[in-house]
Amino acid sequence: MVTVEISPFSLRYRLKHESGWQRQLARALAQLPPDAVRHLAIQRLAAQVALPFEVKAARDYHHTHGAPWRPLDLGGLSRRHLPRYAPELLTPANLKALLASADGSLEKYVAGEFSRARLALAHSPRRLPTPGSPEILRRERFLARRLRTLASGHHRVVHLGGWEHVVAWRDGPGLWRDLADLHPGRVLLDEADRLSI
Repeated sequence: MVTVEISPFSLRYRLKHESGWQRQLARALAQLPPDAVRHLAIQRLAAQVALPFEVKAARDYHHTHGAPWRPLDLGGLSRRHLPRYAPELLTPANLKALLASADGSLEKYVAGEFSRARLALAHSPRRLPTPGSPEILRRERFLARRLRTLASGHHRVVHLGGWEHVVAWRDGPGLWRDLADLHPGRVLLDEADRLSI
C-alpha cells in the first residue's frame, strides 16, 4: 500500500482545476517578459499548481506494480487555500510581484531543501520558528492513526510526504514520534534511486 500526503479533497479539487490553472498561468505569463518563466518564484508557483509529484509517482507505481495507493491527509488547509489560487495566486499582478522577489536557480533551491531535510533528520531540531500548531499536530495524529491501521492490515506501507513530518522534533510530538514503535524507515527522494526494490 502506498499512501500520499494529500487529502482526498485536495486531490479531487486539483484534478478538477489543474487544467484551468495551467491555462490561467499561461495567460498571466503572456503578459510578462519572456524570461519570467525562468524566475525561481514563478517556477515554484508552477510546481505548486501542478499535480504533486508524489501523486504521479504513486499512480505510476500502481499501474506498473499493482500496489494500491490512496490519498491520506486532512483537508482543512486545502479547503482554505486551493480556492484562492485562481483569484489571487495566478493573477498577472501576483506574478509581476513575484518577479520582484529574489531570483535563483531552482536546482540550488531544491538542493538547499534536501540539505535542510538531511540536517533536521540527523539532529532532531526544534520546530522553531513555528512550533507545532494545533492544526499541524492534529494532522500528524490523524496520519499516524491511519498509517498504523493500514500497517496492521498490510505487509508494508510506504508513505510519500513532506520531510517535516518524519523529523523527531525536540519541542513536541509529531508523526515520527507517534509511529516510532513501528520502527519506520525514512528515505529522502534523492536517496530513493539507490534502493534495491
